[in-house]
Amino acid sequence: MKPDSQARATPRKSPQQARSRVTIDAIFEAALQVLLLDGGRQLTTTRVAERAGVSVGTLYQYFQNKQVLLYAVLGRHVDRIVESVEATCVTSHGQPLEVMARSLATAYVGAKMTDIEEAQALYRLSEDLDGREVFASAATRMHAATVAMLKTAREAHFDDPETVAFVFLNSMSGPIKAILENRAPAGACCETLAGQIADQIATMCGAYLVRVAQPAAQKAAA
Repeated sequence: MKPDSQARATPRKSPQQARSRVTIDAIFEAALQVLLLDGGRQLTTTRVAERAGVSVGTLYQYFQNKQVLLYAVLGRHVDRIVESVEATCVTSHGQPLEVMARSLATAYVGAKMTDIEEAQALYRLSEDLDGREVFASAATRMHAATVAMLKTAREAHFDDPETVAFVFLNSMSGPIKAILENRAPAGACCETLAGQIADQIATMCGAYLVRVAQPAAQKAAA
């Protein structure tokens, strides 16, 4: 299901009124439910509209076709993760490195694994849709937020915060990708795995940040 440029168009109109937002939310929720039941290839706008309790015509007022709808569903999922990371980075400004690492790991893993079945379905969908543009934009935003956070670290600084942020973020994404691809440890329980992974990622990334950071006094002397 490789989309053409038309399929990547934005929705026809944005929900400005409360009633429209409720309709959009219902369509998104219905699309996720159908996606979990049938997968992206079998999903149809008719089934989504029926499950959302709206007419197909109403659905088409917002989404020109199935692929635009699926892109919007994927984009909404990714935006929720990015917004969680961005908010956590802002609230972590000025904190010690270990606190930054733990706060960001907890937020990232929590956002990615809130609903593991949904996350896995959307991961598969991203491959069908060739969602590289969606994820590239998300990566850029998270990288910028992480760099800005690292520059405020208490009693520490980085000669190359851009590279440090790149390594930090990709260190977190690796274990999550393995889970989404059903490569989690045998017998692992998803209900407890999120907390364990967040804790271990925080430990790993915290140690990395401390190791590559320079004392703030050295920055002042330079």
